[in-house]
Amino acid sequence: MRRRRFLETMAVGGLAALASPARGQSPVAAFARPLRLPGRRGLLAWTVVDRPLLLTAGIQREPILPGRTTDLWGYRDGHGAVNPVLRVRRGHTLDVTLQNRLGEDTTIHWHGLHVDERNDGSGLHPVAPNDVYVYRFAVRNRAGLYWYHAHPHHRTGAQIHQGLAGMLIVEDEEDDALRTQLDLTPGVTDLPLMIQDKAIDPLNRLRHGMGEEDWIGNRVFVNWTAQPFLDVATRLYRLRLLNASNARVYRLAFTLHGVPLPFHLIGTDCGLLGGPHTVSEVFLAPGQRADVLLDLALTRAGDEVLLTSLPYDPMENEPGAAVSEVHRHNPVPMGESLEILLLRVRARRVVPFKLPDRFSSLGAAPSLEHPVRRFRLHTDGMRWYINGINYHAHMHAAHVIVPRGAKEIWEITNDMQSMPHPMHLHGFQFRVIARSGSPAQVQALASAGGLTSQDLGLLDTVLVWPGETVRLALDFAHDFPGEQHYMFHCHNLEHEDQGMMLDVKVAG
Repeated sequence: MRRRRFLETMAVGGLAALASPARGQSPVAAFARPLRLPGRRGLLAWTVVDRPLLLTAGIQREPILPGRTTDLWGYRDGHGAVNPVLRVRRGHTLDVTLQNRLGEDTTIHWHGLHVDERNDGSGLHPVAPNDVYVYRFAVRNRAGLYWYHAHPHHRTGAQIHQGLAGMLIVEDEEDDALRTQLDLTPGVTDLPLMIQDKAIDPLNRLRHGMGEEDWIGNRVFVNWTAQPFLDVATRLYRLRLLNASNARVYRLAFTLHGVPLPFHLIGTDCGLLGGPHTVSEVFLAPGQRADVLLDLALTRAGDEVLLTSLPYDPMENEPGAAVSEVHRHNPVPMGESLEILLLRVRARRVVPFKLPDRFSSLGAAPSLEHPVRRFRLHTDGMRWYINGINYHAHMHAAHVIVPRGAKEIWEITNDMQSMPHPMHLHGFQFRVIARSGSPAQVQALASAGGLTSQDLGLLDTVLVWPGETVRLALDFAHDFPGEQHYMFHCHNLEHEDQGMMLDVKVAG
């Protein structure tokens, strides 16, 4: 079902009233709720994982909007935390028991982590209602912001939309040293921010329907806070941004009086870059992360900085995607400007810092001499395919077979008659080595060679625009016994649930 048909089933007028400030009201005046920050209890509480942890997937009522509470699907621990922000040291063992108290299968997928198939939490290992499953593995990843979320076949989009997702921060000595050097305190000046849009009805109920090909919501939340503000000082802040939306792509910028401010991109999906890159905007697709430093030293008390999604061409070129009258009444269509978070400068506090030239080593540049495996992203107007394959037609087949330890170049080409696809690979990370055919709005962010600053890090999700070809360098080395199966799919979750996914077998 196309987006325009989906929207025709929604109470569009009522939803629109929820999404926008009143007529004549200043946009920043609508930002009246303090941003939810990780605390000791409740939604998004800090949880240091240094011992076995029990998480129960269930439904609880949460006051995420004024008025009625919302039935939120979440992972609850035994100490009152819901969807806790997990903190774990690199090299330590993550030991989590999932107890399923939902009325359907679910999982925990550890997005971005290098794990074996059994611990990956894909739909290959569903956890039935009233059953338990133990995830136990050593955390081998570099420090950075990762996340965990439900991933059952056919129901990933619905379960994440209803709330089954949380953030996971991996820490190590390299990251500790950077925080110390920049005088950053977790939860105060070093903040994880989970951005996600939701469809909320006038009774504060989360609404999700299967079949819409590029689903977007009518409310945007940051850490489950709608139209939030955060009081800040004139100093340096580290903001770890996660796009946990089902389908919305954001073109993120920090604006003061409507003018984008420069900021430093210091990390991507899987940890720190080699050094800082000064940018004024980043595209952030579902599943992707951006680790940024925002220096507010030149602002003044009383200034208001907006985290904004700037307007862009959504390139929704798939057949039947013409904008309808109902679509134009959707509060914020894909690609239109969107205010997300208000930073209110309240205190004058200059904290001198010296930004290091080097953060981390990503190793040698990947070789371009490895075998090339090609993928085509396309549609027949009804379904989405990768190389002519829809996962649901061959659910138990290994669509891609890779020898253990192989190094490959994956070349992903998106048809022009398509839409942007954020492509995610489970279990392994990759480097972007080339882009071609990129749209002008991407070329404007690229340096010589066509790569953007985001392409220079270690990634697990890459956004491929219509008409674009992206080349990735992958290393399938691992020490897990036997063959391992992983998912390669579009992280537009409705596309994934409709079968835009392949099974990748890493042969033992």
